[in-house]
Amino acid sequence: MSDSDAVHVEYADETELLSEFRNYMSDPDLREKAAIYLLESLIDESIVGVVFEVHHAFKTGSGVAIEGQPEDCKPYTIVDLPDMDVFGTSISKKTIDCNCPNCNRIVAASRFAPHLEKCMGMGRNSSRIASRRLANSRDGSNYFGADEDDEDDADWSGEKRKKKIATIRTNGNKKNGKTS
Repeated sequence: MSDSDAVHVEYADETELLSEFRNYMSDPDLREKAAIYLLESLIDESIVGVVFEVHHAFKTGSGVAIEGQPEDCKPYTIVDLPDMDVFGTSISKKTIDCNCPNCNRIVAASRFAPHLEKCMGMGRNSSRIASRRLANSRDGSNYFGADEDDEDDADWSGEKRKKKIATIRTNGNKKNGKTS
């Protein structure tokens, strides 16, 4: 294979390609040159591919995403102190505090819901009073502009009332009444 030979040659059919291949493989010098050319081509393509991938990763910043964050080189130390676990974290219970959005007081998390309920006037008794105030202040119309339909709503006033409904039997008579 000389430098003047074309690298890419079109053949008319398969037999022409096989005859050309046999000519190259019969000569030991050409065979060695072809093997060296093939090996150098594979090495060049591999190196250029890796170089392009590294260059692309560097330019786009995706190298950090692929490689990840470097690990800490600091060895883990065991801590042997009172009120600390073996990793050095405090084991004493810390109460979590919340800020009330209504009055801006700091309240313990376990008491936040009851505090907020009382603070906003929605406690047990206050909720009934607040809902009545809202109903009275709306002048008979709800937020959607339609008339109120309170007949079907549940009664939360705490009074126990029983409505006596006359049951009608299948023969047309009332239970406690006489036929007319």
